[in-house]
Amino acid sequence: MMKRQLLFLLALLPLLLAAQVGDLPRSTPAREGVSTQAVINMMDSLMALPDCDIHHVMVLRHGRVIAEMHPAPFRAEDSHTLYSASKTFTSLAVGIAIGENLLRLDDRVVTFFPDKRPDTVSDNLAAMTMRDLLMMASGIKPDWEMRDLEGADWIKVWLAKPCDEAPGQHFQYDSMCTFMLSAIVQRVTGRTLLDYLNQKLFGPMHITQVDSEMSPDGISTGGWGMRVPAETMAKLGLLLMNKGRWNGQQLVSADYIEDACSPHVYYKGRKETDAPTDGNQGYGYQIWRCKWPGAIRADGAFGQYSVVVPQEELVVVILGMIPNGHPELACIWNQLMPGVRSVESLPAEKKLQARLEKLCATAALPLPQGKQQTKRGEQIADMVLHLDANQHGYKQLAITGDGALRITHSDGTVDCLASGYGKWRYTLMNGFPPYSINAVNRMRDLRHDFVAASAYAWTSPATLEVRVYYVNWICSTTFTIDFDRCEVTMCDNFPGSKPETIHFTGSRM
Repeated sequence: MMKRQLLFLLALLPLLLAAQVGDLPRSTPAREGVSTQAVINMMDSLMALPDCDIHHVMVLRHGRVIAEMHPAPFRAEDSHTLYSASKTFTSLAVGIAIGENLLRLDDRVVTFFPDKRPDTVSDNLAAMTMRDLLMMASGIKPDWEMRDLEGADWIKVWLAKPCDEAPGQHFQYDSMCTFMLSAIVQRVTGRTLLDYLNQKLFGPMHITQVDSEMSPDGISTGGWGMRVPAETMAKLGLLLMNKGRWNGQQLVSADYIEDACSPHVYYKGRKETDAPTDGNQGYGYQIWRCKWPGAIRADGAFGQYSVVVPQEELVVVILGMIPNGHPELACIWNQLMPGVRSVESLPAEKKLQARLEKLCATAALPLPQGKQQTKRGEQIADMVLHLDANQHGYKQLAITGDGALRITHSDGTVDCLASGYGKWRYTLMNGFPPYSINAVNRMRDLRHDFVAASAYAWTSPATLEVRVYYVNWICSTTFTIDFDRCEVTMCDNFPGSKPETIHFTGSRM
């Protein structure tokens, strides 16, 4: 066991050395003119949200981190998949390319792909511009199954779709619009979106811990699939707040940032009399407007946010697993914002600051509850569970004598996940975590550095619960193994996931 732990630590060492943690200056809420109690209220409200997992929270004012919380088993150094919050980085790449005179907002999309456009180009398709893609107003009906096509040329397939509406008229959220932006950046720069951003943006901002999914033909997906730590999302917010300027260097033109953060298009059917929400305030260039006046955000599925309130010099980063809606944004508006003062600083709040620091240091997601061992548990130690066919692709499970959950995947890959009682234990995985997007070649070109944090408890004399969080990804899987019924239930925490209960037969190792 000691040997396995040593190998794990050695494997993680390069990642920890490269971790993007502590780059930004730290301060306290009171020093930056924010009520410490307001920050506590927001943190408490986030952790109390029903059916939600909060993984990372950072609050910045005047360019300084005034509070951060990374509930166990998540850690500050862990990367986190961004889903559609990746789109804002794609927009910045477009802005940089425009600044280098490689692109213009009025460039026609089909002109970049003479080898991939259909034989007959409709008037609408011919008229579609870079600006239309940035605004999610291409005129092409979104097709969320496109990414599942085996061996498809995504560019060619997308350009061949009917362009039934005049571009630029109606907002239709479509991640393939962002993929097309990534493909265009690659055409005009000769580099993938990620390589271009590494040189032009991430390098100057000291962002080294970043990777991105790729399409089957080697194009950064653009609209999803980027993975970064929470502090990188804080840097993104600061860059937007400072209109593209970083440490005295103008990385993206201020004019582009201002344009990108302005509302250009709204949902079809929106009325002026509609009550304001965080979804109906308009869309810029891959950037959302918020209902708080002047506020903007990068926004990804399941609650990935970098929220910027420029007039208050405030940035809030929240990453987690949120089922639906924007309940965490309401925590910002209702709990934090009333405590943001116009003064530069407030008197020291030592007792409240100590309370805030304790809250952030001890925040944790729930551990399995039950006993450490049972008589039945002693009897089945080192038993191999041969599973019926299942959607997870797991062939065998085993509970080893040293408390690990051993998973044998259908492709023969084996993961032996160290599991703690009353605490989380971490393992560098051989396999892949579950993913809500079942696209072909999903996770293509992501670093294979996935870490599982696992804990267990016996919830009855014959029932074992093992909870596994994939801490530098996003999701979790709970295994409930009933040895009386010879059944295992596997439940992922993606919204819409249904528990899968399957039969197993046991044999000794």
